[in-house]
Amino acid sequence: MAIKIIMVLGATLLAGAARGETSVTISYTGEALVYDGELSAAANQRLFALYDAAAVKPHTLVISSSGGAFNLGLALGEWVAQHRLRVHVPRYCNSACANYVFTAASHRELGYHALLAFHGGMDEAHRQRAAYLARFPAQRQAEARQRFAAEVKEARQRELAFFARIGVDPQITSYGYRHFPRIMQRYKAWSYALPMLSRFGVGAITISQGERWLPRPANDSLLMIVSPQRYGCLPAGRVTDLLYDCATDQPLPLSVLGD
Repeated sequence: MAIKIIMVLGATLLAGAARGETSVTISYTGEALVYDGELSAAANQRLFALYDAAAVKPHTLVISSSGGAFNLGLALGEWVAQHRLRVHVPRYCNSACANYVFTAASHRELGYHALLAFHGGMDEAHRQRAAYLARFPAQRQAEARQRFAAEVKEARQRELAFFARIGVDPQITSYGYRHFPRIMQRYKAWSYALPMLSRFGVGAITISQGERWLPRPANDSLLMIVSPQRYGCLPAGRVTDLLYDCATDQPLPLSVLGD
């Protein structure tokens, strides 16, 4: 039983809608491709084919995705960067979508309440090693451990090359784990205030209709990293420009998501 590690890493998190079949379409104006659902190889190929067949090439990818496997997110991000597409996130872009698709865009737009949740990355693949090895019988554990290390090393090299090409700090996929390990025990993923995204090298971001960005987690509270030393929580289901204390759920005297 050969299992590619890059196919099992990158679990989807914080989905804004129930899972269903992924749809890929081209907007009626012909200016945008629309990707709605979990990342999949079939959806990626459908997207690429629609673009290739278009007489006038769309300039924007509109995506709402809870994420998916590492290799699928990276393949889509590499393609977005290659074609210098804009990326618009009207609802949510999480995990591999945030890590690789949003970061790869030539310009980025977030919906007023859109969720952008980071998680995983090959720098933190060791966190899923136990789950991966559990798929193998005892007599194949040593072989599986070696395969895990080799495949993660190869994937990490590809990931680093991608981030170097788009000019984004690869720590963007692991910063929450590295700098807030105790707090991250309570959360599945994290987001960044706009100034932090800029610090990582993520370029121009606009908010739909010129409004202030007020991300609204659907099902799980989200850690929001404001600066290298400052963070707070966004409670699930609330629309607010305040951050909350992670332990007490009390509002912090702070309103800094887009400052």
